[in-house]
Amino acid sequence: MRNIFCFLGLMFGISFTTFSQQFEIGKATDSGYNITADTVLLVKAINRTLNDGTIINNLRIESVGAHHYLIAEGTYKNYSKLIAFVLSYNISTRTYFAKQNDGYVTCASAACLQCSMFKENGRIIGCKCAEKSTISNQCNFTNKPTSIFYQNIIRAKQMMLKK
Repeated sequence: MRNIFCFLGLMFGISFTTFSQQFEIGKATDSGYNITADTVLLVKAINRTLNDGTIINNLRIESVGAHHYLIAEGTYKNYSKLIAFVLSYNISTRTYFAKQNDGYVTCASAACLQCSMFKENGRIIGCKCAEKSTISNQCNFTNKPTSIFYQNIIRAKQMMLKK
């Protein structure tokens, strides 16, 4: 009997740990996507994850096929910068989550005034310059397959609760 209780406790602990390793970011509605998380908290977590002085101006959820992203628009040293954090989606609850170790991509302007993310089959694979008249049309693309974004969300939430 004791072994059964130990086993059930272990299984409950594993399922609770698995469930708790995600943080709700937003919900899909018939009219679009709504961010349900505190945007101040998300900006703090993004700033801590990037750790480069990027100023975030706008947040939105973007979903294409099976790929879902939290898009942060901002500026870095007066150049535009886009950051796309990978999100998980629960179709039954229509909820978007950040999960531990999910990655992100960035698209930063270099010799281009406005860069945009280039997608193939809904997946972000690079950057492109939105203007034809610039000299080099260069955008810098980085891909971070894993990140500490989720941990930074939890840290920012704990710090806000202490205030």
